[in-house]
Amino acid sequence: NDDYPALLPKQIRKVPKSIEEIVRITKFNKTEIRLLYKGFKQECPSGAVTEPEFQAIYSHFFPHGNCQNYTSFLFRVLDRRKRMYFTFEDYIQTLSILVRGSIKEKLHWIFRLYDIYDDGKLTKQTFETILRSIYDLLGSNIFIHQPITDETVEKHTNLLFEKLDVDHSGTINLDDFESYCLHNQQLIDEIDFLTSTAV
Repeated sequence: NDDYPALLPKQIRKVPKSIEEIVRITKFNKTEIRLLYKGFKQECPSGAVTEPEFQAIYSHFFPHGNCQNYTSFLFRVLDRRKRMYFTFEDYIQTLSILVRGSIKEKLHWIFRLYDIYDDGKLTKQTFETILRSIYDLLGSNIFIHQPITDETVEKHTNLLFEKLDVDHSGTINLDDFESYCLHNQQLIDEIDFLTSTAV
């Protein structure tokens, strides 16, 4: 809908909370917050980001892929208050978790990203949907040596899901997810590496 950005309430077009308040609710210092805010305002002068705007920003970083599905899932997590937009405060709190959060905070965030139906559980279909969105995001140019097929996605989904679904219930809750990840040091190291290099 082309009118979508125009529907934003005027009161959100404002400077966020004081820098001291943002320092208090994140794990960034004042200098880091100023730099991050400057970058945010360059991309989002209105102070709020709608889903179509977010998708447009992502498409610059992944020009060879289709970012629509992935950005939709990521936007859902950033729009914590379900307002159809997110602000600098939403962005900085998410970034704080991904870059400076404890491993448990990071795992909770990842679970929320994968929990695309907001029902507190992950299924094989959920994993497949997320994996497809990631492959679409990266684009076919990334996988020149091994093209991604439906069979490849299904194989990766099955391998991942079987590792996590230890009691073979067909669903994975946050406790299952956290327990598996915390007992897999290689996975923890990879999560720490990927999230600490997010900025």
